[in-house]
Amino acid sequence: MRKQALIYMPKYGLLWLLLVAFSSFAQTDSIKKIKTPKHYFTPTIFTDYYANPSINLDDGLRKSTNNPTVRNKLKNYQYNQFVGGFYFPIATKDFHHADGSISNLHLLGTGNYMMGMPNFSGITNHTLLKASVGLRSIYNTGKKLIWFLDITPFMSTDLSANCYTSYRWAGAFLVDYMVSPYFSFRVGVMRSFMYGNRYHLPYVGLRFGRLDKTYLSIQFPRNITISVPAGKYLRLSAYIKPMGGVFNMANNDGLYTKNNDKTILYGRYELITGLRVDATFNQHISIFASAGFTGIRSVSLYSTSENQDNQFVLNNFYNQQVPRGAFINAGFTIRIGRAKSIYNNYSIYETFNLNTTIDTGDNNTNTGDGNIPNQTKTSKPVNNLKIKDVQDLIEAQDMY
Repeated sequence: MRKQALIYMPKYGLLWLLLVAFSSFAQTDSIKKIKTPKHYFTPTIFTDYYANPSINLDDGLRKSTNNPTVRNKLKNYQYNQFVGGFYFPIATKDFHHADGSISNLHLLGTGNYMMGMPNFSGITNHTLLKASVGLRSIYNTGKKLIWFLDITPFMSTDLSANCYTSYRWAGAFLVDYMVSPYFSFRVGVMRSFMYGNRYHLPYVGLRFGRLDKTYLSIQFPRNITISVPAGKYLRLSAYIKPMGGVFNMANNDGLYTKNNDKTILYGRYELITGLRVDATFNQHISIFASAGFTGIRSVSLYSTSENQDNQFVLNNFYNQQVPRGAFINAGFTIRIGRAKSIYNNYSIYETFNLNTTIDTGDNNTNTGDGNIPNQTKTSKPVNNLKIKDVQDLIEAQDMY
């Protein structure tokens, strides 16, 4: 018996060693396959539709007009637009400092298109395209300061008729100082066409209240917003903001005859006031719907030949304020993949909000802050935490 035991022990011992080695290899291999996210921003795709009803331009005569011949040709006016775009992380770098703070640098690629459709009943319909690609860099010091730079070159043309394609650019440079999660301010400069002309404007912003709770945001010249969480998945907002742009438009209707321009510029501007509902179903999908009224509205037409040497504000040959009206606005956002955990990281919340406030494409649209979780009043006892909640808390430590 002792002899048999001595014979089988090496065999079983070898088998045991093989099993232990295989188990260790399997565990090591499974650990290698688990990849932590590299970026705080995920690839994001969004779309947005905006429209207001037809109105008679004659109703605006008491406001202003400087070319009755053009106005008589245009007659009724109605506008709608489709906007789509994306941004994606090119590079993200975390910097760990001796005091325990972590700063991060985000480099994002951006893209955007707008199909603007101004419909005047007296002339042919036009479909105006503005498309852009750009880069933005955001440096978050991890303490109170965030630096933001955005450059957006874009092209503009008329898809409905023979028209020149022009290339322009918009951009912004801002500094954001977050005094606390309850208060921040921003200063900077921006080049924008959203007021229906080409302007270089100062930027001044203030925010009161936490981004994951109720807050008031005053961002000149982009918007004034009061935002309130309505549970875990909904957010309600009331806002005032400008919308507009400058587009190349074919002169096939003979609106400008002085220099035989084949292409003219169409500019629009309106100040809208509305209510908005954002629904964030999960970390990947969110939608919004909005409606309200347009207040100050104007339509302008510019000669390309008369403005070719203009470096700043464009001079129009037709400008008219448009009567007030209503609008509807709706859209959705899709975020792809996993991001680094941002649990209660208010400097990253501020970074996200800065990214959505300055939209890609200079259209002053807003994808919403669906990647900032709402802070609800109800809190769960520790012994009732679900596995997903514990996982979120654990993943939050990935940043430290």
